[in-house]
Amino acid sequence: MMKRMVLAIAMTGACFSLQAQNIDDALRFSSGAPSGTARAQAVGGAQGALGGEASSMYINPATVGFFRTSDFSFTVGVPSISSTGTYQGVSSSDSRTNLNISNATIIWGGKRKKPGSKWQNFSGGIGVNRTSNYNQRTYYTGDIHNSSLSLNYYLAADAAGITNPNAQLGGDPDQTILAHSSALAYQTYLINPVTNTDGSFAGTFYSAAEATDNSVYVRQESTSFERGANTEFAGSFGANYNDKFYIGGGIGVPNVQYRRDLTWKETNLNTLATDLNYFTTTEVLRTYGTGINAKLGIIYRPVKTLNLGATIHTPSWIWLTDEYHTDMTTSTKSNGVNSFSSRDSRYDGLDDESKYTVRTPWKGILSATYLFAPSADTRKPTGFISVDYEYVDYASMHMRFKNNDGYDRETETDRNNSIKDTYQAASNFRVGGELKLHTIALRLGYSYYGSPYKISSLDGVRSYYSGGIGYRNNGFYMDLAFIYGSSTSYNQPYTMLANNMNYVTPDAAKIEKTSYTGLATFGWKF
Repeated sequence: MMKRMVLAIAMTGACFSLQAQNIDDALRFSSGAPSGTARAQAVGGAQGALGGEASSMYINPATVGFFRTSDFSFTVGVPSISSTGTYQGVSSSDSRTNLNISNATIIWGGKRKKPGSKWQNFSGGIGVNRTSNYNQRTYYTGDIHNSSLSLNYYLAADAAGITNPNAQLGGDPDQTILAHSSALAYQTYLINPVTNTDGSFAGTFYSAAEATDNSVYVRQESTSFERGANTEFAGSFGANYNDKFYIGGGIGVPNVQYRRDLTWKETNLNTLATDLNYFTTTEVLRTYGTGINAKLGIIYRPVKTLNLGATIHTPSWIWLTDEYHTDMTTSTKSNGVNSFSSRDSRYDGLDDESKYTVRTPWKGILSATYLFAPSADTRKPTGFISVDYEYVDYASMHMRFKNNDGYDRETETDRNNSIKDTYQAASNFRVGGELKLHTIALRLGYSYYGSPYKISSLDGVRSYYSGGIGYRNNGFYMDLAFIYGSSTSYNQPYTMLANNMNYVTPDAAKIEKTSYTGLATFGWKF
């Protein structure tokens, strides 16, 4: 058991993608971006104290208490994400665009129930809101000496203490740690056993990428194709007390749908005698699940022109299932082209499956909205400036595995310790404003999301710049918005396992992403 655990920990960072569920999953489902209607996103998502905006209920449910009439809206989004990956001094680009329904919300406005009561109204709303968009493509490539993912495959097989390669790396469903790595490499002749003079197994392996002098020179390519979203179904209520205090609460049900096709290719460039032509390995991962969370908020209006808000978001408890398999194809001079799948090592031929729970962090939000030049005459210019401050402690994320054996308990402890060692608390800021000229409104906004990483070199900061225009007349409104976002991250394709051949870990690839999102909202008040 302990040997299996040690190997699993080592292989988590050693291979291109061995473990389906890892701490990146916790971050993926815990972080978001400005969301909601085109109006809300045009002002940078700063809507925690913004009354009269339907999608504000996803930030602060107390905003629902501002509604005395009913409101229905839906939002269509066209996000496009471009990425530039720099690896081994080479820059490469890729992009992906898609169309989606970003938000749909209906709010039933309430009216005063009892004459003379200071409770002005009780209102409620339901809706669906896309909080994260996972649709993107990332590509990078570069040439490297004395490093290859194939080397880790044979080093991992050595560390596992393989004694019978054909039995243990050729269809044994108990070899789950190596099923997505060394077993595939062995079956496709990417790694091969070293034999004694009598033909018996010598207890170690070698890679087809190694030349006769053990040198390695390959071209490496990584292609990641991701799609899906984290979409929250929500219900909220709000109450208005004397036009001074607004309180509200809500329940959210996040729904996760995510798929990633991750391909790693190496092509031999070594002019010395080397058996390898090329190999590719592709991991197909599908993650899906549902969770629950709650939100509580309050807004205080000390004067008619100022709203001050505070909100608490509980963690989301998301119950997730991973379905995944890995395919490998290797071309060698001595054995031609051979393919093998992790499905082939299972008796039922199905994907591997893991069930686990992710607990996202608590969130605390402070908000303020200043209304300027409010007037009953709609022909006069009016507007607002709004700001949100959000605190999120990513180190408090937690993963729990469903199986109750000792191995999963050790894995759970390892993952959660890694979360505490890797992530930190972050501060997020959102600010925006609107100028309304009769039926036309002009908007600008900016949002900043702090890095979740303790190590500053990992960056992780995201910035979004936004703007938009809106039209309102006779109960109908239409809003348009455009959001530009940028971020920088680093991807470590693998970490070389300990060896005495001076094989090295490659530098991380730098991934620079820019996003361009167009939004259109159509709504009716009734």
